Amino acid sequence: MPEYRYLAINTEGREIRGSTSASSMEALLSGLERDNLELIEVDTKSRGVGGDMVQDVTGREKVSRRELADLFFQLSVLLQSGVTLLKALDLVGDDIPNRRFKGIIRNLSAQVQSGNTLADSMAQFPLSFPLVSISLMRVAERSGTTPAICAELRKYLEWLDKLYGDIRAALLMPSILIMAVIAFMFVIFTFVMPKFIAILEEIKLPLPWLTKQVIAFTHLFQYYWLHMIVGTVVVVVIYKLLMKYYPPFGIWMDRTKLKLPLFGEVNMMICISRFGRNLATMYRSGILLLESLKICRDLVGNRAIAQAVDQMHDGVATGRKINEMMREANIFPSLIIQMVTTGENTGQLAESLDNMVNYYDDQLPRKVKAIFGVLEPAIIVSLILMVGTVALSVFLPIAQMMSTMK
Repeated sequence: MPEYRYLAINTEGREIRGSTSASSMEALLSGLERDNLELIEVDTKSRGVGGDMVQDVTGREKVSRRELADLFFQLSVLLQSGVTLLKALDLVGDDIPNRRFKGIIRNLSAQVQSGNTLADSMAQFPLSFPLVSISLMRVAERSGTTPAICAELRKYLEWLDKLYGDIRAALLMPSILIMAVIAFMFVIFTFVMPKFIAILEEIKLPLPWLTKQVIAFTHLFQYYWLHMIVGTVVVVVIYKLLMKYYPPFGIWMDRTKLKLPLFGEVNMMICISRFGRNLATMYRSGILLLESLKICRDLVGNRAIAQAVDQMHDGVATGRKINEMMREANIFPSLIIQMVTTGENTGQLAESLDNMVNYYDDQLPRKVKAIFGVLEPAIIVSLILMVGTVALSVFLPIAQMMSTMK
């Protein structure tokens, strides 16, 4: 709870300095009025457990999915046990080791005590709480199902954390191999080849074609490295600006990503799984289908699929079914369309979406491991070919020189 240091005057006009804890500025003013004091100046700090000062929050803090999942799990258990929301927030805040997250929870507690809803309080920390969690909490507070929604959010965040954890684990070894290739190229073309080129220039023999190409590549590293870095930065900046400020390019680029060999299918599976999980969670929690689709648009992580979700929203608004709009979008796999069609025809859309997500939960890790199982040997073979090419470019002039000497 915030601690306020204040300067006030009493009914006799004397200055009174002091400090007190209050849930909000309104609560502080009410307390001072009861003591017949008029507030002049005030300063506030948030005080943590044991009297330690908690770092002030700015609203721009980021929180890991694991920490959010733990938060909603603890809230769901406490609320189901009959603990009030305010008391639950205070108890959870006391046990959080992350000082910034502790500050966020204490801020939520203070705002709830002052009369704000938990959803509105969470909305002040957009980098900490995902849009889906804020939307679900608004529905929960209207319907009185906050404990169930907290449990649903915990399940959703743990699924998301596991999904990205599997992807990171699969990317670890290829990333190490790629870094090894880059380090090898840097050492060879910056330190080794320049010395060999100096020797060849002294000998002044006609060079094989392969050796000439390797020398040209070495000169590129030696004399144009700054141009390469600047060019790469310029391309990346232009790409990011186009993706952000020119929607047609962003949509075309994201649609292209879905059609890439190997990685396109994985990208599609991740985006559709995210779409299905979000839509099922919100629809099951009582959010209207149109509102759920509108929120899902910003959560799928792909502009081409987001455009298709927009079209679904417009179609559903005119009375059409989701599966019809999915077919017209020409982007969703036929298996997914069939699952959604079955769900709509039987009135069990949320269950069908859950089945879709469970299917991808099973297939996605296998697909990722299969792809990177092929990618790792490919990177190793590329490294071997690179080493062999450089070694051959060095050996050929030496062999030619020895042949000339004979």
